[in-house]
Amino acid sequence: MQQKKKNLSGRPATDGGGVAIDIFQKLVAAARSPDRTMAALSQWIIDHQGQVASLSISSLAEKTEVSETTVFRFCKLLGLNGYKDLRLALAESRGLALGAQLAEATATARSGKEDPLAAVVRRVIEVNSEQLLKTMSLVSLPALDEAIATLLAADHIHLVGFGSSAPVAFDAYQRFLCLGLTASAHSDPHVLAAITANARPGAVFFGITCSGRTRDLIEAFETAGSRGIKRIVITSDENAPATKVADTVLISAVRRSPVAREVIATRISQLAIVEMICVALALNHPEAKDIVRDTSLLEREIAKKRLPDRPAAPRKTR
Repeated sequence: MQQKKKNLSGRPATDGGGVAIDIFQKLVAAARSPDRTMAALSQWIIDHQGQVASLSISSLAEKTEVSETTVFRFCKLLGLNGYKDLRLALAESRGLALGAQLAEATATARSGKEDPLAAVVRRVIEVNSEQLLKTMSLVSLPALDEAIATLLAADHIHLVGFGSSAPVAFDAYQRFLCLGLTASAHSDPHVLAAITANARPGAVFFGITCSGRTRDLIEAFETAGSRGIKRIVITSDENAPATKVADTVLISAVRRSPVAREVIATRISQLAIVEMICVALALNHPEAKDIVRDTSLLEREIAKKRLPDRPAAPRKTR
């Protein structure tokens, strides 16, 4: 029997005014819904954020060609009490965004016209910083604690990731090896099927998927769960199918854009969660002192793989 999850985002759905939720996290997740009506409605709201806060429920229903009842059901899907909460959450988020834009415009005006390349550099840093801050508010401490306890008790950790999540899974694999944990990383569906068929109790499957809808990962989790094997997943959608077949769910941040444009910023959030886990594992490991010693040995072994620094050539004097 599948254990009931104690995690998800760990945050209240709403505080009566919609302030407690990240509205865009919810909207992007809804835009991936298999329910085409709800997905289309969510995408329209994402594309017309500035309009929705000022629209009545009847006006929104008319523009999106759905009924008012459908709009109300959509609000409930987002974890809101009703349409009023949606408008308030969007208005607040728009106000914060406008404030940031005004502050940015003021700073640019003071410093003169900004160099185009400097603007690119600044924007990239801003976006990734926003993802890190959002991750901090989304990660559930009880879920994180549960994941750490599960990993510490594991005989073998099978890390699973496909597409843009594969490098994150491989990074976690390398980090776990450095901590002295027995782990492997899998991004080939056929290899994963063989691993799942032969996995033994005591193993842990750790999946990383932005959408939470990767078929091969979900099928592997279903098989592992039927054999009593623990499953941990990092995903940006707390309502995705992957969360239904996992024992522990950690929510990563997602940008305010459709899934096709989610690349580096989403990966930053996933990597941040991996980093949280690795630091906590090192601190909570029963053989923490040995880990520090073994890490020093590992660093010396890796140093052998590098060419020695060349001494700087003496400067010529005239």
